[in-house]
Amino acid sequence: MAPHLHVVPSPAPALTAERLLARIREKGGRPLAMRQERVFVLTDNEELATWLLERGAKGHSPAGYGGLFGQPDGAYHRARLSHGGKIEFDVWIDTIPVAGPSVWEALHADA
Repeated sequence: MAPHLHVVPSPAPALTAERLLARIREKGGRPLAMRQERVFVLTDNEELATWLLERGAKGHSPAGYGGLFGQPDGAYHRARLSHGGKIEFDVWIDTIPVAGPSVWEALHADA
């Protein structure tokens, strides 16, 4: 009698930090590093912000700021609406799983 085999699908391989940063830049995002291995992206590209959030990024909003209705986490008006304030996104990306060196290390290697 043949043994039963269980096929367990493997998760998709994680992006490398270098590839993640390249894609962010290709889509107009600006990755910036903080101390203690924190990295965030500022972008006005909603598609990029959504893609990052789907991969484990966290949207950032200041304390007491409720965010913008109907927009992904981390959305805010860059300037007052009366001054043509466009929507921009502040997204922490150090929470995205990557293969190899961390996003913070890869960003510093680019500098």
